[in-house]
Amino acid sequence: MGQLLKFVTSSAWVLLWAVLTVQSANAQTVNPQVVGHYPPTDDPWDGTDYRAVVQRVQKEGLALPTLADAGTKPVFDRMVNPDNIPLHMGLNQKLHIAIRFQKLDSALPAIHKLVVLYSNETQKGKPYATELASLMVYESKVSSALLEVSEPFLATFAKEEKYQARVADINQLKSNASQSYSGLVQGVTEARLYSKPDMLKIIRGALAALPAHQPTFTSQDKQGLTQKLTQQISVTTDQELKTALTDLRDAIEHSRIPT
Repeated sequence: MGQLLKFVTSSAWVLLWAVLTVQSANAQTVNPQVVGHYPPTDDPWDGTDYRAVVQRVQKEGLALPTLADAGTKPVFDRMVNPDNIPLHMGLNQKLHIAIRFQKLDSALPAIHKLVVLYSNETQKGKPYATELASLMVYESKVSSALLEVSEPFLATFAKEEKYQARVADINQLKSNASQSYSGLVQGVTEARLYSKPDMLKIIRGALAALPAHQPTFTSQDKQGLTQKLTQQISVTTDQELKTALTDLRDAIEHSRIPT
């Protein structure tokens, strides 16, 4: 999706295109100051920092940061900090829509890869459930912000020759977002994996992300999510969890915007 910016042709966009192209190229490189260990936690992270963690975990055997380890807790806290650049800039309505889109779109794939890495380790029995819950909720926030700017960003290409290609890209973005949201809801059906606080965190995150993701659902998506939640409600004995699950199920089933 970052390649969308290459198709901007109007003269008013030339400088912006050049700046973002340089940013995109730089984002693919690894900061030599953080090779072999985690990115610094003192400053807000950008997409390049999330990619650096993914690369070092996958290729260099770096351990995933955990809250239980005093040495890596600050790293995980930084990883899900809403003050990081993608959300901070993506939600800033004073910035140009292209900059907001690029910052969110640049980071989301790497954040999703981290969700997958934590999920894989959790399924192997590693005690990463709390981290996974927090990271999935964080991903839903970034995804929500990206969905909200995607249509205004697409509109800037309305007069471009390859507009339909850009429409296809945005539609793929929406499809990916819908799948990620389904994964978030799937989390609340895994009561044996998550603690009650983690379950409630996921449910609250799913409710908060619903307004942005709801337009991406097909009828089949909605039906599938509703059925999963109904099944979980029927086997849940904790009244607080049952109520929260019911609120989420009803909001999805009736296309109700949570308040």
